[in-house]
Amino acid sequence: MKNIISLFIVVLVLILSSCTPPSKSNKVADLAKSWVLSSYEGKDAAFKMVTENMSDNGYNIGSRYIGFGFNFNSDAMEENGMVVTNVIKGGPASSVLKKGDKFLSVNDVLVTQKSIDDGSLSFRGKPGIPVNAKILRDGEEISITVKRGIVEPRYSKEQILNNISNAVAEDWNENLIGYEIKEVVSDVSQKIVYVKVWDKYLDEYSGLEAEAYTLTRFEFNDEGKVVSAGNMTENELILRQTGWSITR
Repeated sequence: MKNIISLFIVVLVLILSSCTPPSKSNKVADLAKSWVLSSYEGKDAAFKMVTENMSDNGYNIGSRYIGFGFNFNSDAMEENGMVVTNVIKGGPASSVLKKGDKFLSVNDVLVTQKSIDDGSLSFRGKPGIPVNAKILRDGEEISITVKRGIVEPRYSKEQILNNISNAVAEDWNENLIGYEIKEVVSDVSQKIVYVKVWDKYLDEYSGLEAEAYTLTRFEFNDEGKVVSAGNMTENELILRQTGWSITR
């Protein structure tokens, strides 16, 4: 009887092994790991990774937040001001803002590099609260009102590559102190891989060191290309390490 049970276990292990080929599992897991590492290595490495390994219809899922729902090029802020480069589909401001709009003031606070850095602008805060702003569109000053709400960013491959292209190579991870891949877990049947990474960096505003774990979820297609990538990180832990107080 004992020999029969042992034989059954061996057969079961062989069946399960045949259902999840190690080579395929290792391939997507290694690619997911390399993807995360490339984001630390530099601008060129990240650009090459996305170009070669993301499906043309692939996308990145950003962290959810409360706000308006738009992007601007922070590197061009001092020369051009806060000019909208992308309006997030389905966000609170998606029916109000347009690409190319330039923010002049928010709740009567002028939009400057200083007001961005010191957090005095009112883009983010309690949801459902109307926020008044003035923008410049085609040379005309326009007053708008947006109710803050949950923003669920989703960026196409083209947008990801554009964002990387606009980044300054010398500033890429300039405050990074260290990083390490802690765990890689894959589910071949669902074509999903999770990568857990630890990193530490110097916060540019407070000058304090902060560390956190980030969990990145990858989904692959049958060709082994990334169709979606999204991160979850310890935002509250980072804020507390750099001296911020969470009041609500």
